[in-house]
Amino acid sequence: MLLDRDDPPERVARGLAAGSFAAAFPLPGLQVVLSLFFAWAVRGNKAVAIFPQFLVNAVTLGPLIYLQLKMGAWFWPGSAMQVDRSLEILRDAGARWSWTELRGSISALGRAAALLGVDALGPLGIGVLITGFLAATITYPVALVVLTLFRSRRLQRRAQMGVGMRPARGELTLRPMSAEEAGWTEQQMLQSYALRPETYVRADCVRLLVDGSQAYPEMLEAIVSAQASVDLETYILKSDKTGRRFAAALIAAARRGVKVRLLYDGVGGMGLPQEYVDMLLKGNVDVRVYRPFSTLWRLGLGSMNRRDHRKIMIVDEYSSFTGGLNISDEYASRDEGGEGWRDTHVRIDGVETARQHTDIFDETWPNADVFALPFSHQAAPAAVALRPATRASRRQDRIKAASQRLHRAEGHAKAVLQQESATEPEPLHSNGLPRYAASCNKVLVQTLSNREFLQRVRVRRIYLNAIRNARRYILLENAYFIPDRQIRRALADAVKRGVSVGVVVAMYSDIRVVALASRHLYADLLQSGVRLFEYPVTMMHCKVAVIDDCCSVVSSYNLDHRSLLHNLEAGALILDRTFAIALREQVQRDIGRCREVTRDFHSLRLWNEALIEFIAYQCRYWL
Repeated sequence: MLLDRDDPPERVARGLAAGSFAAAFPLPGLQVVLSLFFAWAVRGNKAVAIFPQFLVNAVTLGPLIYLQLKMGAWFWPGSAMQVDRSLEILRDAGARWSWTELRGSISALGRAAALLGVDALGPLGIGVLITGFLAATITYPVALVVLTLFRSRRLQRRAQMGVGMRPARGELTLRPMSAEEAGWTEQQMLQSYALRPETYVRADCVRLLVDGSQAYPEMLEAIVSAQASVDLETYILKSDKTGRRFAAALIAAARRGVKVRLLYDGVGGMGLPQEYVDMLLKGNVDVRVYRPFSTLWRLGLGSMNRRDHRKIMIVDEYSSFTGGLNISDEYASRDEGGEGWRDTHVRIDGVETARQHTDIFDETWPNADVFALPFSHQAAPAAVALRPATRASRRQDRIKAASQRLHRAEGHAKAVLQQESATEPEPLHSNGLPRYAASCNKVLVQTLSNREFLQRVRVRRIYLNAIRNARRYILLENAYFIPDRQIRRALADAVKRGVSVGVVVAMYSDIRVVALASRHLYADLLQSGVRLFEYPVTMMHCKVAVIDDCCSVVSSYNLDHRSLLHNLEAGALILDRTFAIALREQVQRDIGRCREVTRDFHSLRLWNEALIEFIAYQCRYWL
């Protein structure tokens, strides 16, 4: 239907604004076509976009053209005499438009256009654009407020009747896999979901790690057993219980002769005490910070907006960890004194994947500022000096890293692989979750990253490619879900193809304004058939996707403008049926604990909440 009474106010307001812009064009025969086109471009309601045409043309068209010529004359660089002569001709012609006298109106308008000539086209065109933008700018907010107020009263009456008062219990049933899909080979998976097949490598083993209760013990155990190197890159680093556990493990590894490098973000680790860094440095841990606020004078405010949001750990150039977990107590289980945030990590064992993750780490490492003790360790005071990275030091670090990559050996990797047994997973949680779900059969993995200067949209393209090729289902878990128009359109097109699309988002977000901006998009997503589930247990911080029991993504990448434009991100795309089924079952368990957001329930919010969500969405570039 063109006009749906349950259309969100934002869509109706966009349609009215598009129609107001089209009504400024003095072309009665084409105004309707233009209004439909502009409404389609801004995804507004096409039926209401036609209404402004009748409001304008029912009065007169002559005064509108006169006003546009007058406004355009202020900005027109040509002769003022030409504009004045055009205005006089227009007054004398008496061009008027009336829907009851179409033949006479068209004749009068034709005579006026012939008399005006080419001299009036320039100022008239400028005037048309000015009046159109002014009309659309005024119409949109006014229509949004009026429609929201009107709808809120209607919804209050519905609420008194008990309609849509509570969110539905989360449940998502997926279409069974056909025999043909069950028999797909790796080559068919590559052809269907891989954007760049040549970038995929084979990992020896891939393990799904659910929450900090599974990921932290695995990571700490890997550090304890490290023999050659540990590289840890994280966004948030705190000196709480979890941070001290990692610091102790890193220091112990460094004292055994393991080369340990730690890189954290200047904003994510802004509250990190100096004593914590001093302890790491004295323990022979090489520590660097990415763009701290102390370098604001050197980098500028625009550059400071780019943050290192990656979560990577590489051990012995063989085992890689990546996903959404930072190093803090928020992600630790509540039994250990943490907040039990819901998040997902992945462990990938393999020389090639470790090399690719190390390349990502080595690319950022030279651009970070160095923490260094000012004197020898024996006589060093507690204070720590921060030395900014210079061009010479960055070049030296890059040469050193390249040299190390050329001399990497694979012998110790095979030894580690022999020690990793494919035994049955041990139960760890009372809820029946296994210690980890693993696939150890030469799994195809693509390492994801968006570089410092190049490939900023690489991860987004991979998401789009997988969504557009989905056949059965698309399940997303995303903490800060503010997808752009192309992602939303791809999800809507998938629903039209018969694909089940479910998105799990945070009900209680740690960044309130991001949650508000995300909820502004609920109406469009729900109308397109996407099912939304809010996780009510704790903060949901996952950034995962699973498609058709074939393609899985575990990363630090949020579907928002910050991850797309500003942050450095990392993750892994895994083409493996065993791992995808394990991740899909985990997402379905989360959905079973969620509350589904329906159109009736979402429409019950008050008009002021909708207005705040709209304002928050306009700030999405900086969120």
